[in-house]
Amino acid sequence: MAAVTSNQAGQLKRDIQSKKIGKLYFIYGDETYLKEYYRDALMNAVLDETFREFNLQIFDGKSVSPEQLVNAIESYPAMAERRVVVVNDLDPYKPPAAFQTVLTDIISDLPDYLCLIFYFDMVELKPDKRMKLHGILEKNACFADFSHLEGRELTDWVRRHVNALHKEIDDETCEHLLFLCGNSMTNLLTEIEKACAFSTLDHITAYHIDQVCTPVLDAVIFDLTDAVTEGRFERAIGIFQELIAQKNDAIQIFSSILRYMQRLYASKLAEQSRAGERLLMDLVGSRSPYYVRKLATSARRLSLPWLRRTVLLCAETDASLKSSTADRQKQVELALLQLAASFKERT
Repeated sequence: MAAVTSNQAGQLKRDIQSKKIGKLYFIYGDETYLKEYYRDALMNAVLDETFREFNLQIFDGKSVSPEQLVNAIESYPAMAERRVVVVNDLDPYKPPAAFQTVLTDIISDLPDYLCLIFYFDMVELKPDKRMKLHGILEKNACFADFSHLEGRELTDWVRRHVNALHKEIDDETCEHLLFLCGNSMTNLLTEIEKACAFSTLDHITAYHIDQVCTPVLDAVIFDLTDAVTEGRFERAIGIFQELIAQKNDAIQIFSSILRYMQRLYASKLAEQSRAGERLLMDLVGSRSPYYVRKLATSARRLSLPWLRRTVLLCAETDASLKSSTADRQKQVELALLQLAASFKERT
């Protein structure tokens, strides 16, 4: 197979479609829905359903021993041509001590009847090209990285699932859904079902989404910081306290506030330099025109000096939260009050 110079998810899809399945696959990335979908599709392409339970073994990378894995690999298929072994969350680049000296030998000589899948859920895979093992994997493995879909690819996917529930959704409403609920396809499936069930129309609107869908943290932070920049400081502290009551971490919340303020500052700089929407998307690390337009609208009513002071204050508070053992909730509330005071001098 090709060297690991780019994502080979496309190769995995072609293998499944052609049913020409290789011997070794790595399935990883931050989009759980896609990882699970293609892992299952790969297994289904190899296994005869009648004898599936005899030819499928799944191991937890934390508890599997080299002996168990070797025995599974060397076991012949039962009444079928091939068998599948799945190992969850065992990083070959950072293997457990028991695998240190044997993993290279195990992977180097896989039998033709085997499809070995390394699947990553809780563990992040980071290939290390300096290792001897990597050279072997480059020649023998397919590395399928399933990251979150973005842009048109994701909106088309949303539309297909809305249509499957006999509803319609336009582009702007779809962007609103993604802004509010994030881009995790696993989460979006649930939110799409909720919005479609709530709507009595043949389509769903932003109203339906706002009424029943659960916002992700970034969307709530957008509302919190907008409350600050609109002078509604009691509302800002109320949102923060609601987040704390929902067991969100104060440091994580404030890091999100800092990140959003930095993006507002970048948006203001882009506005003053007359930079286009595309440049702003690059500056804030977003591929959503909808998001950067909302960002630009919020930044438009703020002054550059106020945003500069705010970013500095937030950065100082963020550093203090991460280095101090003081009451973090009180530190964040104090920071919000300081923003309230500085907002009165926002020139």
